[in-house]
Amino acid sequence: MPGAEAQWDARKGVLRIRESIVAAMQRGEPRARMTIANEIGHFAMRHSGARSRNDTQTTAGRLGLEAKKEESEARRFAAMFLAPNDLLSSTDTVEEIVDRFGLSFEAAMIRKGEFDAFQRRASGQRRELPSVVVDYLKAAQKRGMRLRTDLD
Repeated sequence: MPGAEAQWDARKGVLRIRESIVAAMQRGEPRARMTIANEIGHFAMRHSGARSRNDTQTTAGRLGLEAKKEESEARRFAAMFLAPNDLLSSTDTVEEIVDRFGLSFEAAMIRKGEFDAFQRRASGQRRELPSVVVDYLKAAQKRGMRLRTDLD
């Protein structure tokens, strides 16, 4: 597994994890926990082929479209696996998610955004438009452009 921290090989049905990653996970290091959960995600979602988590970030151009989709799915699975919806609250801050679930700040930010979106959909709320978009649409209305929206 040169250069790979972990690898799921669907053809062989084998999950390989570098010993240093297992040791880091046991120390509670967020990246190692995410690496292992990511590979479990490939297994759980029955992704095909061989997927590796490398020491360095893979450049976007090196992965095919299907592999990119599967990597995205595995990352989302990993974040939900490590910080499940039923253990989150709408009042949780990103920092609280980092502390409670051992995620990196970046992973916790993404997880918070996904959880908030889940909560909005479950309650039937629409996502608010960013203020710059609202300002742009209001200005367009003032210039006479007809919009089908309910801007205040």
